[in-house]
Amino acid sequence: MIHPTAIIHHTAIIGENVEIGPFSIIEEKVKIGSGCKIGSSVCIGSHTVLGRSNHIFQGVVVGSAPLDKTYKDEKTYVIVGDNNVVREYSTISKGTLKGDGITRVGNNNFIMTCVHIGHDVVMGSHIVIASSAQIGGHVEIEDNVTIGGLTGIHQFCKIGRLSMIGAVSKVSQDIVPYSLVDGSRASICGVNMVGLKRSGLSNDEIKIIKEINSILFRRKLLLTQSIDIINKMPQSEFKQHTLDFLHKSKRGIARMKRLA
Repeated sequence: MIHPTAIIHHTAIIGENVEIGPFSIIEEKVKIGSGCKIGSSVCIGSHTVLGRSNHIFQGVVVGSAPLDKTYKDEKTYVIVGDNNVVREYSTISKGTLKGDGITRVGNNNFIMTCVHIGHDVVMGSHIVIASSAQIGGHVEIEDNVTIGGLTGIHQFCKIGRLSMIGAVSKVSQDIVPYSLVDGSRASICGVNMVGLKRSGLSNDEIKIIKEINSILFRRKLLLTQSIDIINKMPQSEFKQHTLDFLHKSKRGIARMKRLA
């Protein structure tokens, strides 16, 4: 059902069984997949693609111009996957030509109220972002991450899969996969045990992750030394994923807070 007060550009493509609430605006060259629910007073900006069965609540803006002073109204995009929930008054910006021109959101994500997802962000799937978290431009978030409310993530940071960031954290460096993170200057607190168990990992798999965490953060080694030791561990997807993440890190990795 499309409410009669909704404004839909004639170039927009609307799938089957889509609901669009009152006073919502769908701009040019938008594609909305089947089964989506668009609440009231929502704005879907031009060149935005929504997959199937997304639920966009009232006041959300998807596909707004990027918060970048160099943006000159170039044709850039937001691409959202399937089965995402975006709660009230959150914003998702378009990409910029400084990236590849696309902000990407995967599948089955839960984005709570008043969250900002900046330009050129690349999000995976099964991510939970709690209310009022602010995600800077060019951030990469892997699958199954949980981000606490009021957290700020600096532009260009990378957040590894199955990590959890506590509320009101300031993240200015990359977060290694499987980590538990907290603090006004976010630091490693340990392994995200709750997340690992909920994801169905076995005790043996969790043991490997805990060993990698210990090598990186508890043995007071240089990062190069830690990588050498991890390289010598038996092959596993957790070892390889961590090594790949470390090699692509550009901002450096968050470390464990040391007591004075």
